[in-house]
Order: sequence, then C-alpha cells, then structure tokens
Amino acid sequence: MPLHFLNTVRRLTLLGLGLGFATLATAQPSPATKPMTKAAGKKPVIILFVGNSFFHGHFEPVLKYNTAAITDENATVPERSPRHERGGPWGGIPAIFKKLTDEAGLAYEVHLESISGMPLKFHYDSARAVVDKPGWDAVVLQEHSMWTLPARRTGHPDLFQEYGTRLEQTVHARNPSAKVYLYETWARADQTYPEGKAYSGLPVDSMTQDLNRGYYGLAQQNGHMAGVAPAGDAWLRAIKEGVAIRNPYSPEAGKVNLWGADNYHPSNWGSYLNACVLFAEITGKDPRTLGAKEQAAADLGITPQDAERLQRVAAEQVRAARKAAPLKKS
Repeated sequence: MPLHFLNTVRRLTLLGLGLGFATLATAQPSPATKPMTKAAGKKPVIILFVGNSFFHGHFEPVLKYNTAAITDENATVPERSPRHERGGPWGGIPAIFKKLTDEAGLAYEVHLESISGMPLKFHYDSARAVVDKPGWDAVVLQEHSMWTLPARRTGHPDLFQEYGTRLEQTVHARNPSAKVYLYETWARADQTYPEGKAYSGLPVDSMTQDLNRGYYGLAQQNGHMAGVAPAGDAWLRAIKEGVAIRNPYSPEAGKVNLWGADNYHPSNWGSYLNACVLFAEITGKDPRTLGAKEQAAADLGITPQDAERLQRVAAEQVRAARKAAPLKKS
C-alpha cells in the first residue's frame, strides 16, 4: 500500500480523535432523568478487547455481566486450544462498556479475547488469528498487571513494548484506519501492603506512576496508538479525592473499595470506574451524561451517588490525561 495513502489515513484518524477529545471536554452532565437515544440504524463500531481477567473480571456479577450483548471470541474454542478457558463466556468490563454505549445511543459491537493471567505476548503467539481479523474498527490492548513495570519491580517492560507494538502493527497491517488503544491497569494492593512484595512499604501512588510511565511511554514511542485509557490513574484520582479507600486492608467508612476480595482484581466499583474511563477515552463522550440512574451501575449494586462520583472521576482523569500527555502524531 503506498506510503502517502497510509499517512493520509493516519492524519484523518488523528483528526477524528481530536474531534472526540473536543466532545468530551465540552460535554456537560445531563439530568439523570434525560432519556438516551437509540442507536438503531447506525453502522456499529466493531471493537475488540484483548487482555486477561483485568478485562473480564474475577468476581460475580462482573464476570458474567451482560454476556449476551457481546461476543467472547474464546467461548467456543476446543479444550486443546491454548485459548480455552473453562467457565465462559465472559462479560466483564467490556460488557459494562457495551451497556454504557447502548444507553448513550451509540452503536458498538463488542468482542472480547481474554485469558486469565496472560500477557500480550500470549495473545500475539496464540490468538493472533483473532487480532488479525479484517473487521476491527478499534482494538484495546491490556498487558499483564506486572509486565509494564520496571524490571526491578518484577516487570518485563521490554516484552510489553515488543508485543504491544507487534499487535498494533498486526491490526494496522490489516486495517490502517483502525484505532488501537492501550488500557492502563491499576496499582495492586496485594503488591503494596503485605511484606515481601514488589511495592512493599511504598504508597499505591508508586505503582500507579510506574504503570503510567509504561503505558504512556509505549504510546509515545510507538506513535500509532489512538490513545490510552487511564484506568489506573483514575483509581488514584478516586483515592486522592476521597471517593475510594486507599488501603483495602484498613477499610474507611463512606468510601468505595475499588479492589475485590483478593485486593487485586477490580470490585464492582472498580470495574464500573474502568468502564467509564474506556467509555470516555474511546467514544469521546462524557460519562457524566449517563447520570445517577445509569443501568449498569444499578445492576452492579452501585448507588446513584457513587455512580455519579465514579463517572465524574473518569471524565476528569481522561480530560486531564489528554492535556498532560498528548500523543505525538504519526
């Protein structure tokens, strides 16, 4: 394909992304009772989420949430396949994202390729056929929760950079106009507060900062990413603003716990915040327009007040991230 054509496509893609940024920056919260429009008749954006249990979740009801509305690409693979995972199909955070887009009147067709505990290297080696399908308009990549970190913190940043880039190239070789996003994970309390762990004795801020450097560093170095969904940074913002507890081993009254029972995977509240971050980053829409009575929050047992708080944190973090770390043009 001629180089000048690829450059033109990339410029148009970045222009479209910039328009999406403007939408988020200017949107204002709507009343909770404002009805959402339907997406009937619109050509859907076909999006693939690639990752592990930090996407599909670990606890009910997130794990099986809204499964009928999305396609789990691994649900029907045979047991001999390295992509087989007993217990699917999964819903998780991509299925919450799907619910949010439906309520906002947006047309998204959501697919999930997710295996517990696996890094991007696994997906390149064993699931590249899924990533290489021709129909994806957008692909979201999530690395293993420890691999983006510095080597001194047990990370594998070289492999993250290599296979994040290889997967981006796979997507764009098939569809140069596809948008590829990175999904920044969050600080693990189980790696921070107990003794003998990678971040023992340090605040959760430290692991969050390393995750930020890893994800945004790859995006800047690569130059062909559409954006980073800053879920981990949103967790830290929620903690600093008093919305969420800092240490799940010492709970605080009146605040939500973003970690699940293992102090590792996301809780209902953490999953919802992540989905709102993805919604803001990918659609360019302000999640506050979904309002206090948003259905996914209600389904997950999240109070209207907490739903609004988490929507606000997501919107503010995505907007702040775009101002602080704009991606370089291809």
